[in-house]
Amino acid sequence: MSDKIRGAIAILVGVFAVIESYRLYSHGVRNTQMWLELVAGVVLILLGIWRIRRKPADPTAELLK
Repeated sequence: MSDKIRGAIAILVGVFAVIESYRLYSHGVRNTQMWLELVAGVVLILLGIWRIRRKPADPTAELLK
């Protein structure tokens, strides 16, 4: 699986975690689970963006040096 697909999956899971943490917040549940879901969602979104924007290593560039 390529990094772009893994990045897209990470972004989708991160958005889902942020939505779930907001749902808990709106129902008045403000415990550690809500904060962990929020932090995990933001980290997954950032990780997914990083994976999508990263350029893959070019093995031929190593040989040409």
